[in-house]
Amino acid sequence: MGKQIAIKTGKQLGAELKKRRKDIGITQMELAKFCNLSHTGIGRIESAQNDVKFETLLKLSKFLGIKITIELED
Repeated sequence: MGKQIAIKTGKQLGAELKKRRKDIGITQMELAKFCNLSHTGIGRIESAQNDVKFETLLKLSKFLGIKITIELED
């Protein structure tokens, strides 16, 4: 199993997405094309300037090879 990270802020989410994108060697433009966004939109997500729609998060996770898990607390 891969590394698990509890994301608590948009800034942390953006930083993790950017790190993963760079780790696998793709550009913002390539990621944007797959997610049907502009490269500036990807930049705004990575810098936490924009909120991320859940649909977009799913597309990002699929392209970046990230598993999204939602844990509900009691």
